[in-house]
Amino acid sequence: MYKKILAMLMVLCLALTGCAKDEKTSKDDKKDLSILLLINGTLGDKSFFDSAEAGMNLIKEKYPEITTKTIEMGVDETKYNAIIEENVSSKSYDIIVVGTWQLKDKVQKISEKYPEQNFILFDDNANDGEKKYDNIYSILYKQNEGGFLAGALAGLVENGEGYDFAKKSKNIGLIGGMDNKIVKDFLLGFEDGAKYIDKDIKVLTSYVGNFTDAIKAKDLANILYKEKNVDVIFNAASIAGLGIIDSAAETEHYVIGVDSDQAALLGEEKAKYILTSILKRVDTSLLRAIDKYKAGEKIFGTTEFLGIKDDAIGIADNDFYKNTVSEADRAKINEIIEELKADKITIRSEFND
Repeated sequence: MYKKILAMLMVLCLALTGCAKDEKTSKDDKKDLSILLLINGTLGDKSFFDSAEAGMNLIKEKYPEITTKTIEMGVDETKYNAIIEENVSSKSYDIIVVGTWQLKDKVQKISEKYPEQNFILFDDNANDGEKKYDNIYSILYKQNEGGFLAGALAGLVENGEGYDFAKKSKNIGLIGGMDNKIVKDFLLGFEDGAKYIDKDIKVLTSYVGNFTDAIKAKDLANILYKEKNVDVIFNAASIAGLGIIDSAAETEHYVIGVDSDQAALLGEEKAKYILTSILKRVDTSLLRAIDKYKAGEKIFGTTEFLGIKDDAIGIADNDFYKNTVSEADRAKINEIIEELKADKITIRSEFND
């Protein structure tokens, strides 16, 4: 009799233990994430950083239980290390999101000091050297695909009809923020895209020296438009590129925006000179990262190259684009997009993926 009672008690204990374990697992599964976005600059660039902030909003919309926060660190790079460490050491965030080459080294160093802190680094690769960082997920973009679309569109404009602000000079240009691998990748695609349409097109380039000096970018654009007879400039200069758009509007020339839909973010008087924008979808790539993390995939310690196939590179198909670019040329761009998705077009790249 006593043995039966003891056996029943043991079964009951095991059952209760199992329930407690299940309850704990359930609570752990439902643990709310906290994500911090650190901007090495300021919002309002109508470009790269605004796209990252849009990504945080997409995450919040899809996962209301997730807490998100954005901190603008400003343009004084000497303050970045202290701001990053302050937020990491607080242990308040499950994932800290940072971007670009400017923060790569800083995050690599601090990730070693705080191995339990997870990071997402977009637009650069923390794991491109001998040392691997198991707590950093790196996102790189196939901006050469975006550059190819920009170059092809510029080539179509040079050879098309109905483009009031193109003088058919066969000169197009790219203004980059800096002469680095990311911008070079844009440039290689831009050149290849233009030559894909017209082998006689000439591509001229200028570099601002940073991604913030809109005044210098405007001066460089004025030179290309007025002195070099460039009809279309591709803006690869982030917030400095707002100066290129100002120049395009004032001199009545075409410009192609970058990273975000810049025509939608600016007034109509400037937007009519923006043929389209090449979208570098930081927003969807950040949401994609959290989707993968929530699904239980191991992302930290890995690097991904994202492109058109991943909805990470695209073109702003807005009303300004439809009203400015002819139906035939838009159809050609769509054809090129499908060919890129099908790997039917080979584009030079600064990266070996």
